[in-house]
Amino acid sequence: MPSAKAIFETSVSVGEFDPSVDGAYRNVKLFPMEVKRGKLFISINSDRPVDMALSNSDGICIKFKNSILCDTIGPIEVSKKEMMTLLVGVFRGDMAELSIRAWME
Repeated sequence: MPSAKAIFETSVSVGEFDPSVDGAYRNVKLFPMEVKRGKLFISINSDRPVDMALSNSDGICIKFKNSILCDTIGPIEVSKKEMMTLLVGVFRGDMAELSIRAWME
């Protein structure tokens, strides 16, 4: 059985009011990550529903889920070493506290 390799783990707030940004809310957060060939897993635990999208290095959305509270997404087959970006967001005016963990097997 292959061992899991953590890519990142973080706890964040999404949806903070910030009049200095367009729309006045920081309702989308981006998490770039370098992945290698294998199976990618992403775990999201949130106190309020959040939407997530995963894009590859070409900017193509390869996975999308909405209204996540507690979910593990994967396995997502990765065929080459590349940069991917995880986007997590809420509707303007909503807020969420969440923890995210990404790993590869």
